Amino acid sequence: MGRTASSLDLGAGGHSTLVIPVNAALAQGRRGRTKASASTLDSAAAGRIALLLTHQQSHGMPHRSEPPIEPSGALDASFRWSAADLADARRYTHAWSAAELQALQQAALQGPEPGDALECDSAPRTDGVLDATLARVRGELRDGLGVVLLRGLPFGAWTLAQARRAVWAIARAIGVPVSQTAKGARLVDVMDTSAVEATPRQFKTRQELRLHTDPASDLMGLACVRPAARGGDSVLTSAISVHDALRRERPDLLAELYRGFAWHRFGEGRPDDAPVSEALVPVFARCEGRISCRYVRSAIVAGHRDRGDPLSARQLEALDALDRLAASPDLRVSFRMTAGDLLLVNNLTILHARTEFVDALAPAPPRHLLRLWLAGLDGFRALPPVLNYFNRGQCGIAVTGQEARYDMAALRADPASGGTARLGVAPSQRA
Repeated sequence: MGRTASSLDLGAGGHSTLVIPVNAALAQGRRGRTKASASTLDSAAAGRIALLLTHQQSHGMPHRSEPPIEPSGALDASFRWSAADLADARRYTHAWSAAELQALQQAALQGPEPGDALECDSAPRTDGVLDATLARVRGELRDGLGVVLLRGLPFGAWTLAQARRAVWAIARAIGVPVSQTAKGARLVDVMDTSAVEATPRQFKTRQELRLHTDPASDLMGLACVRPAARGGDSVLTSAISVHDALRRERPDLLAELYRGFAWHRFGEGRPDDAPVSEALVPVFARCEGRISCRYVRSAIVAGHRDRGDPLSARQLEALDALDRLAASPDLRVSFRMTAGDLLLVNNLTILHARTEFVDALAPAPPRHLLRLWLAGLDGFRALPPVLNYFNRGQCGIAVTGQEARYDMAALRADPASGGTARLGVAPSQRA
């Protein structure tokens, strides 16, 4: 299967002839939370080899053909769903019982409001009455559909601080909350800040988002404090189904996604990190019989721009094909979150997005969600460390105190970014 550094050949002219996708070598029996062994190919070496392969293809240099990419296997069968499979929302929805809500009410009333790293261990824990339900949720995220929508938290009757505590308590039972910013925020407010920020990250605007995974976690959660007046619907697609559809339709483009890309850290890497990932980070990687996905098109485009290595026509075609299949009505599901909903997804198997939205006119309050990034508990999913390029193989963003920085407006104007997302989902209204 994967080769080590010692199995690298040199072909005519001294060009690399590694015959498998580079991430396969990185994936040999290693988890994203462990250090790479000295006997396996390290990330820097993988990056150099992948760069050689990319250089060869871009300049017509010969190299051996890679073996065909296999479809997803039995371990990923439950994640291989389509829109028809999830047409009945009850398949992925859980409504809290009265006893469960009473236990969550107790969690909401306990302790300080969750915030940065120092408060992680002092957050309230859930009552035993919730144990069975939360165990099922963990199982569904790890080995089931990869998505759970928990409905009915009484946010309307709680203060914002109480809502945050209840969400934090649930999160702690599902995984380990990790930092989402270099300042250490672990529970992030998602609102339109475009009126006060010159170039906000796209999730802080009201624009439609293309389907993606978040860049540095195993699991992602969104709790709806308040929906938009119009739009802002959630959209989900199985990355495993997209992988297999692209393999059937254009296996050559799927191979491009396995080879990987330079990803930008947007100023939130460790102090000794380069602005752009040192190794090429694959969109799809296979490890221990499972396929994992990491995809944020803006980070890929920015990484190649700043490295002075623009994406090739073939690489852009691969990203466009991924975007098109992910947004296909045959594969995606969409729904409207209401106040008190908590959406949890496996961030390595599920792509997520939201439609464009319109806030209510002032003085009515705007759309407001709370976002979580979680590392899975032990045994969650094996993956190559390179997928966690932000934090040396660990989930989360290193806490350095830095501010995220990048000209996001200029990035969105770059044609390689794919332009404004158009998911084709009809907007809904607040009830």
